[in-house]
Amino acid sequence: MTTKLDIFPYYCIKNCFRRTFSAKNSCSRNLCVIIIVMVKEKPSISQIMSHPENLKFAFQPVIKTDDGTIYGYEALMRPEPYTPMEVITEYARLNRLNFIEEITTYYGAKQFLENGLEGKLFLNSFPAAYISDEMMEKIHELVQNRLKKKLVLEILEYTEFSEKAHNRKTWHFKQSKTGEEIAIDDYGCGKNMDEDCIDFYKPDIVKIDFKIIHNIDSDLANQKKLLDICTYLEKKGIKILAEGVETKEEYEYLKNYPVNIMQGWYFGKPRIYSK
Repeated sequence: MTTKLDIFPYYCIKNCFRRTFSAKNSCSRNLCVIIIVMVKEKPSISQIMSHPENLKFAFQPVIKTDDGTIYGYEALMRPEPYTPMEVITEYARLNRLNFIEEITTYYGAKQFLENGLEGKLFLNSFPAAYISDEMMEKIHELVQNRLKKKLVLEILEYTEFSEKAHNRKTWHFKQSKTGEEIAIDDYGCGKNMDEDCIDFYKPDIVKIDFKIIHNIDSDLANQKKLLDICTYLEKKGIKILAEGVETKEEYEYLKNYPVNIMQGWYFGKPRIYSK
């Protein structure tokens, strides 16, 4: 990261040197101060993540389709100066996604509660990661039943299914009696797109991938795809969430489908709150 001081324009430095080293001028009569641009080394990902208490989470609203009121918020880690994907890639390489799962759950919940946000809390969860018993105790101390029936574990598509991880997570939350719901992220594209995924997780909510929702009001192919998905999910009694809604046209068109909840920039961008 470059730290900007008061830097002379190029022509000032050039003229300063010219005057200083001119035969007609002595150095004693002309003082030229050169201000150096200091370069501060960028901290590593491990350095940033070694202080999870300093991490910020942004919260994006999820709204109810029928009346536009708040259904909940998704917690999104902001490990500046890195992107979430850079951090995930690095910790997947180190086989340490459990650590990301733990800090996302703890600090996402902490900041959600501290800022007094309403509705349900959507927390991202890796299919092959789980939380240690020690961290679960810490989370219980923090939450103290304040998230009872308000927690949604959102299963990402970044890693393969892990029955061990899923069973461990399910056991933990059953023990704490939080009454959590399961959501599948990015359904319809990538790995989270087939019936095996639905049968494995038995989700309460399915988030339709933004690639299908984008320009849904005019994209005939995606309209057909969305209709088929909605028909399938509705028969299973699963709530349908349209992800990545960015325009009024998309919002109005989606009202024609059995879409229960929506999320996207049209309703609000992810926001970091003050506390």
